[in-house]
Amino acid sequence: MKKQAELMRRLGDGEEGGYDAIVVGSGYGGSVAACRMSMAGIKVCLIEKGRRWEAQDFPTDSLKIMSAVRMENQNLGVSFGPKDALFQVHEQNDSLAAVACGLGGGSLVNAGVTVPTPVRARRNPKWPKEWERDWENCEASAAAMLRIQSVPVKFPVAKVLGEILADGQIEKSFETSSLQLSMNFGLEEPQSNINPCLACGNCLAGCPYNAKSSTDKNYLVSAIQALFSSYHLICLY
Repeated sequence: MKKQAELMRRLGDGEEGGYDAIVVGSGYGGSVAACRMSMAGIKVCLIEKGRRWEAQDFPTDSLKIMSAVRMENQNLGVSFGPKDALFQVHEQNDSLAAVACGLGGGSLVNAGVTVPTPVRARRNPKWPKEWERDWENCEASAAAMLRIQSVPVKFPVAKVLGEILADGQIEKSFETSSLQLSMNFGLEEPQSNINPCLACGNCLAGCPYNAKSSTDKNYLVSAIQALFSSYHLICLY
């Protein structure tokens, strides 16, 4: 209740007594929404449960990874691990959910792989018809924001991924054969706020060398730069 009261107080501190939109979560969905609305002049407040993770904060071995995990079991009413842990695992009834906690959300702990959407998925009748027309433009916009690049080096898992592809376990419906990552390899004009990738393979536990283009380095930065007075960030931890 105390934290909820503090949150409501801070939400009321916006200019003219509030905001036009409140976005919960700073992952791909939240950061993109906050960025687009801020660029459109909408007064946005982004709420993030976790903290800002710096490169040196990410775990780089098994022991450190275990200390960056929080487990919560709603059925038993038990939990352990830091409340602001990078990895959050929630269990309730027959459901198990694992999420990332921090400014940047899931972009902090994914592999940064970017592949085009299969045509079969794009033409699913459940999507609005207008989406198929704009799909390529949207994917190109995301690729530009994330600064995706072809991989010029061999990661430790490259052999395993190659074997999976050879076995046909992944649908061969992509128009490109080259893997694209949202990492900075120095092949193109680099982002000023990220370093070159060293192919350490630590992508899924957060990049310890600040080489991954997570959403806190692109969409959220653009949201702030677009219209600083109309954007506000609240981290609960």
